Amino acid sequence: MFAKTIGLLALSLPLVLGGGASTALIERAGPNLKTLLSEPGRKWCPGTQVFFPGQKDYASLTTQRWTSYEAPSYLAAIKPACVEDVQKVVKLCADLNIPFLPTGGGHGYSTSFGKLKNGLSLDLGAFKQVKVNEASKTATIGGAATFGDVFDPLFAAGFEIPTGSCSCVGFLGGTLGGGVGRYQGIHGLIIDNLLSLQMVTAAGDLITVSATENADLFWGMRGAGFNYGVVVNATYKVHPLTNGGEVQVVDLIFTREQNETFFKTLASFQGKLPPELAMLTYVDWNATYGGTVTILDISYPGPKDKFLQLVKPFTDLKPAYTEFQTLPWNRLLRGLGFQLNDLVCIKEQQHSMYSVGTKNLSSPDYISAFAKYDQLFTDYPDTRLSTLEIEVFPTQAVVAVPRDSTAYPWRDIQAQVMIQMSFTGSPTGPAANAANKVAQELRTAFSKTSGYDQLEIYVSYAHGDEDPAAWYGKDKLPRLIGLKKKWDPKNIFRYDNPLPSN
Repeated sequence: MFAKTIGLLALSLPLVLGGGASTALIERAGPNLKTLLSEPGRKWCPGTQVFFPGQKDYASLTTQRWTSYEAPSYLAAIKPACVEDVQKVVKLCADLNIPFLPTGGGHGYSTSFGKLKNGLSLDLGAFKQVKVNEASKTATIGGAATFGDVFDPLFAAGFEIPTGSCSCVGFLGGTLGGGVGRYQGIHGLIIDNLLSLQMVTAAGDLITVSATENADLFWGMRGAGFNYGVVVNATYKVHPLTNGGEVQVVDLIFTREQNETFFKTLASFQGKLPPELAMLTYVDWNATYGGTVTILDISYPGPKDKFLQLVKPFTDLKPAYTEFQTLPWNRLLRGLGFQLNDLVCIKEQQHSMYSVGTKNLSSPDYISAFAKYDQLFTDYPDTRLSTLEIEVFPTQAVVAVPRDSTAYPWRDIQAQVMIQMSFTGSPTGPAANAANKVAQELRTAFSKTSGYDQLEIYVSYAHGDEDPAAWYGKDKLPRLIGLKKKWDPKNIFRYDNPLPSN
């Protein structure tokens, strides 16, 4: 429908719209598109821009998706300069049945995004503000601000907030699925710190959503928020810096020969993490250390002497590499050893991710997964950017929130097992097929020993082929579907791990 409406698209310059703004020359653009987007009656805000694939600098002027695997395809992108234009775009797409996708940080994993073909990118790149109110201890964060954008303003004001594990993920995108992270043992999930949202509904209305306004929708937005609208900003409670903003960190490398003793030690921490201690394990390829290795990153916003005692079971294993750091909270992600944050945030690579949430820390499964990765790296060198990531975060403040108070279903998960496959070459070539096969086998294996009766997956880490009950919880689906029918009856928000119709 969209292609029929706007015709073939190609041009060399962005179209800048709005009163007082200049209009660039459009070359080779379909006349219907020119009419649709530039007619004076639209009255776009000054600074709103329209871009088209193929034009010079398209990729740098618009927000590109982090992974190129199973990516959506666009015939155009619009970057609104004001909330009113976001409303207009949503109404236009709803009225003309134009498939579209709101884009904040552009870091979504799911293959469900790839079902959008020849659509419109609603680029929220102009909404990156971070405003801290010290008196009310709140922060209002724009729809395209990333985790990395939030650290410095909060730290300068003496505050912190839970975030995800890498700086390039959109803060609001990371919020809407739940928001797991290192500080969840202290402050809960990101949604547990969410106070209100300003969002554009499927009808194009701008509404406030909070515990006192549209409270039914507020429940659904905290865990399934991708399904109901476009969030232009959100307000959160923030917290005084833990330990004065000082974080103890250690990064360790264990060789192939050490993997069994390492994973048995990791499993011994099941149910024993203090609220401040967070551990991230990576199985990676590292030629310097002889091939497949295990990397461990541990953080702790507390006194150094206690930290040394807590990590002693790992340092006693005599890792091949050890680096201790004391970092300010605002450098926690970008200051990680081995430039892990920078590597994770590289765009335009092919990433195919599967995951499982587990209650158990199963060393036999970890050891088996290490062996499978080791063999994959040996047989298919084009997969050596793949990683197995195991996020072991404390849950004290997460489980303290009643399960029924938000849509998020999986509050007692002890470990997020992220089977992240990356490969070069064809997305259907031998390396890609082998990597996806290993990932599917591991997802099945981890699910069997997870400690749960069903597959439980943090929706923001989903591959996209799972049953929606694994993302949202079977018991919560009826209420979520009821909200969907009320707030988005045309199902225009349907590309991010969507709710079923019944």
